[in-house]
Amino acid sequence: MANGLVDSAAMVFPPGLHQEISTRREFSGREKKILGGVVLALAIFAVAIIVAVTGPSQTSARGCVDVSIVGATGNALIHQCGADARTLCRDAGKSGGYTGETGRQIRAACRKDGFAVGPISN
Repeated sequence: MANGLVDSAAMVFPPGLHQEISTRREFSGREKKILGGVVLALAIFAVAIIVAVTGPSQTSARGCVDVSIVGATGNALIHQCGADARTLCRDAGKSGGYTGETGRQIRAACRKDGFAVGPISN
C-alpha cells in the first residue's frame, strides 16, 4: 500500500466472482411485477399530466366575457355570455355588482370584448 492506495494485485477475490458479476442476472417474478407496477404508475402519471396541461380549456367566444379573478382565497373564473355578459358589464363597478379591483378587471375585460360598461358609482 503506497500513498493510501490499495494494490489490486494484493487483493484476494473469491473464486468465481468475475463470472458472477459479468453475467447478466435475470429478474425474479416478484421483481418483474414490482417493476411493471412502477412503470405502469409512471405511465398513468404522465398521461394525467398531459391531459391536465393540454386538456380542454374555456376560450372567450364572441359575445362572451371571461375574467380570471385572483383573490386571497384562490382564483375564480367568471364566464358570462349574451344577456348575462351585458348585465355583468353594465353592473361592474356599481354597488350591488362587482366593485374594487374585481370590478376594474371585469370592466377591462368587457371593454376588450366590445361590451359597453356602465358608470362607476361610489
